[in-house]
Amino acid sequence: MLKRSLAATLFVLAGAAPAAAACDSFTGVVEALNAGDEQKAHALAETASTANCSANERALTGRVASLVTFNRIVAAVGAGGKLSDHQQALEELQRQYGGPWQVLDALGDLARERKDYEQAARFYQLALEDGSNETMTPDWMAPDEQYILRLDKLASEMRLAAPRPVQLAMRGGCKVSFRGVKIKKKSTPVRYVFGTADFTPEGVEAAKDLAECLKAVKPASITLIGHTDSVGSAEANYRLSVARAETLKGYLSSNGYAGAITVVGKGEDQPFTPDDASAYDTETLNQLHRRVEVDVE
Repeated sequence: MLKRSLAATLFVLAGAAPAAAACDSFTGVVEALNAGDEQKAHALAETASTANCSANERALTGRVASLVTFNRIVAAVGAGGKLSDHQQALEELQRQYGGPWQVLDALGDLARERKDYEQAARFYQLALEDGSNETMTPDWMAPDEQYILRLDKLASEMRLAAPRPVQLAMRGGCKVSFRGVKIKKKSTPVRYVFGTADFTPEGVEAAKDLAECLKAVKPASITLIGHTDSVGSAEANYRLSVARAETLKGYLSSNGYAGAITVVGKGEDQPFTPDDASAYDTETLNQLHRRVEVDVE
């Protein structure tokens, strides 16, 4: 899956060409991108700070130089190499240039591969937000709708799999629209005491984070959709899914969300569909299934 996602990113970039720019370094670095000239690209990124370039043009020059290195990594992985062999280079690109989203996405893949789900959630969310920054990510280097939806789903999946809550409220986690792509449903990692509708301490933390998001986004109404794993009877799981969604409804209403809340229970009927189910043990899969989805109207 990692190779396929990286290859798709390279294909999107292959024929890209920006509008004319006054900054010679930026124009040159795009030419270097299309030519695959990594040395020239990074030399131009270093000299952009002393050239006749705006702050945004300097930042974009560095980000495009980062893409030249990223494309080399994509080619190496596509030829059978391991993405993990390039972790240090990717981390250096993030440190030096702050991204762009393709680099953050790859770092998310690496964190997911080593089962650091908290870190993976953060990287995927950062990639989603970076790709939505229309100043630093112009249309010609932006993710398409399918990839935006993929990044959002992976960020949600990693939050569900993480042992501790990963804040939705980090940067763009509360947003429901990215470059015009609407994200209606968010899966929340609200944890409950086994077999009950009572929050665990981590569940309280996640519910608080969701309440902060809703206060920021201010939707007129939401639907809370409760889900369980398949442990126990279907009837008991249905009742439990409703009760857990009702508990969350009560918390949100008492903590600042003034909109209408509808509760729906699905029990065990709609298990979570992970990107790669084989990556998880049974307990982690059940943790993914036990969730409350927030459908923003």
